[in-house]
Amino acid sequence: MKMRLAKLSAALLAVFAVNNAYAAEVNCSQSYGIQSTVNGIVGQTYCDNNSQTFIDLVKKLKDSNPNYNETAVTEVLGRFNDADITMNYRDSSTTLEFSSPDLGVEKQTFTGATRKESQDMFVDWLKKSGIITQVMQYQSKNSANSPITGSAGLMPTLARNDFDTATESTSNVANTSKMETVSGNLVGLGLNVGSYSIAGGEKVDTATLPLSYTKKMASDPRKQLIFTVPISMYQVGSAKGYHVGLGLAYRFPVNDRWTLTPAARYAVTGSVDRATVASVISGSLTSTYTIPLDQFELTVANMVGYYSTGKFKAGEYSFNPKIKETMLRNGVMLSQPFYLKGKKLAAEYSVIDTRYVGSNKPFMSNMQEYGVTVGLHKDEAENNPKLSNIRVGVTYMHGKGSKGFTANMGYWF
Repeated sequence: MKMRLAKLSAALLAVFAVNNAYAAEVNCSQSYGIQSTVNGIVGQTYCDNNSQTFIDLVKKLKDSNPNYNETAVTEVLGRFNDADITMNYRDSSTTLEFSSPDLGVEKQTFTGATRKESQDMFVDWLKKSGIITQVMQYQSKNSANSPITGSAGLMPTLARNDFDTATESTSNVANTSKMETVSGNLVGLGLNVGSYSIAGGEKVDTATLPLSYTKKMASDPRKQLIFTVPISMYQVGSAKGYHVGLGLAYRFPVNDRWTLTPAARYAVTGSVDRATVASVISGSLTSTYTIPLDQFELTVANMVGYYSTGKFKAGEYSFNPKIKETMLRNGVMLSQPFYLKGKKLAAEYSVIDTRYVGSNKPFMSNMQEYGVTVGLHKDEAENNPKLSNIRVGVTYMHGKGSKGFTANMGYWF
């Protein structure tokens, strides 16, 4: 009798744990996490920034809890790209049950000849069923760490590129990141680096090479056709991802103070480590207007852009997250000339507000940037070619769930 009561108590404990696991969350501040409970015995919690850690532990549950065996009642709390999930073996069978209220999935089952086959079936489904589309949509809506719309995401990166392309002609700092060709056209080189802190403890580091080629129109050199190829890398812990794009913009002056710049881009983002892959096509229009203020100049810039994801393949992942956003980016820049050891320099201070509009806003629905750039004044560039090779700038950004700094540098090489 005592033995039967002991077995009954153990069974009730396991069932109780399974039912509570469905409503619980893994205690993890990173994008991927897993914790296994076997016959009521709770295992260690594993957290990481890399999706492969999650997949490896799902395939080998014994690595997350040494009490696991092929017949044990098992419940798994997990996190995948910031979406909370549960997986259960509710009895001694080989049927694995998957649920995620965050993703709108309830009791999706996988039954193989063995539990290992069931777990392999789940991993295969995760990569190929289209569930990643829902995962990326959820992450965009609920995390500042989204590779699509987060602080280092592809969409805000493209918006920043569009805005910078349009406003660089209004700067009084010598354009040190450009080399003039024999034809008078310009080749642009530079380096931008950034570091962002995400609420919860994650850190995102970025590096961007903003490559460009500017063709001046013979009829009016102020009219310019600009080809851009920005290449970006971001890193979250050991996980890396990349943004690569191709852009075309046409800068034309309406008058001496007012310039319009329409632009179009196609870009891709891919990270096997972050289980994310997508393309983005975009179009934008930026207006810049410069107002002389004695020795100062004030430039007002306004941009509207539309960004829509498409399908792209990287590794075993090939999905379209179906995210469409309209973004406004508005800013002011004050240019101040000053002298240092007889050289005319320029310091430029900028305040920029970026926000999404419409009913489908992401988690980071708006962000603000405060920047300063210092370099040789363009009036001095021809007389001081060596000094005109150096330009530095720094920007502080903050938004919902994220804050950080970016630095930009230019040099002829």
